[in-house]
Amino acid sequence: MKHEVAVLVSPKSQSDALCSILGQGPYAPLRMGSIDDLPQYMQGRESGVLILDLDSEPVTNASLRGLKKKHPLTIIALSREQFHPGLEEALTHHIYACLGKPADPDELLYVLKSIFA
Repeated sequence: MKHEVAVLVSPKSQSDALCSILGQGPYAPLRMGSIDDLPQYMQGRESGVLILDLDSEPVTNASLRGLKKKHPLTIIALSREQFHPGLEEALTHHIYACLGKPADPDELLYVLKSIFA
């Protein structure tokens, strides 16, 4: 059985690479065009996993807190940046892991394995 993982990553080339990595494991990537697609992904699910690109999506502590209140999500963040001033609360309380971008396949698959274990 494949575990579905929502993917919100830009640009398309990086999203393609990420979906290819996920396809190597027991995961089925579901691409999202924007954060507004999340309610549709979560419909009928008890929980979900979202891979979120912090570099391309305008997120704040408040927006991530709101996402977690509305949806039982595990969020894996991707970013080229090592520091995210202004996202301290989110990185501490709402984001499961923050990985470098582009994602290292072994690291990403390890994190996903720990989530679905």
